[in-house]
Amino acid sequence: MKNMKSIPCSEVAKRLWAFIDGELDPTSEEEVREHLEMCQRCYPRYDFQRAYFGLMQRVAEAPLDMGDVRSRVFEALLLESGSSSD
Repeated sequence: MKNMKSIPCSEVAKRLWAFIDGELDPTSEEEVREHLEMCQRCYPRYDFQRAYFGLMQRVAEAPLDMGDVRSRVFEALLLESGSSSD
C-alpha cells in the first residue's frame, strides 16, 4: 500500500458510487480505498452503499412473477383483515 496523503471525506463521498461500481482510475481507487481503511466516519456509509448496490443487483436479476406478487399481497391483506376482527 502506498503512503499517500488521505483525501477529504467530501471527496470520498463524491467518488463512492464510482468506487463501488469499479469505475475509478487506479490512482483514485487507491485513494478512496486507503481513506476507507482509516476513516471510521466514511466506512459505514461505504458499507451501507455497497450492500444496497448488491441488493439492487440481485433484485434486478430476479425474475418477477406479477401473479405471484398479487396473490401474496392479497393473502397478506386477508390475513391482516382477519386478524384485526379479533
